[in-house]
Amino acid sequence: MAKTIIRIILLLLSFLVLLGATLFIVLRWDSIPAEVPTEFGGAGRPEDYQTKSSLWGMLIVGWLFSAALAVIGRVPALWKKNGGFVRVSRLRIGGVTIGPNWLNMDLMSLLVALLFSYLSICSALCRPLGAWFLPVFFGVLLFSFLVPSLLLGSEE
Repeated sequence: MAKTIIRIILLLLSFLVLLGATLFIVLRWDSIPAEVPTEFGGAGRPEDYQTKSSLWGMLIVGWLFSAALAVIGRVPALWKKNGGFVRVSRLRIGGVTIGPNWLNMDLMSLLVALLFSYLSICSALCRPLGAWFLPVFFGVLLFSFLVPSLLLGSEE
């Protein structure tokens, strides 16, 4: 029961984050500059600009990746060791197997939603991401994969 509630909360958060970013773009469309940053360097500063319609591509990719991770997390046969189409490696550390499980996939779905929403909003506002963005993003990505694996183990 608790697993189902956690999964619903994570899925709902992913949906709300992406919906919020999409609504932000729709409601502010007229005030968004004609060209917005679409590529950012390691320090979080814009390096390339495109037309503001490129924001839709960023949001669509965010929606698709987030949905794909949510679906893969709910259909373990897709990523199980034998029989799934996704090849997955597992690491064994001190008797604990680190590999994919439902919580990894749901957390990564939320992380992808947050990533693409933040990128879209920063681009729409023509703001840099900040030098903190890359290290924090990779730290959260590592957290979303390792900690749930250590708590739950991998689902084989």
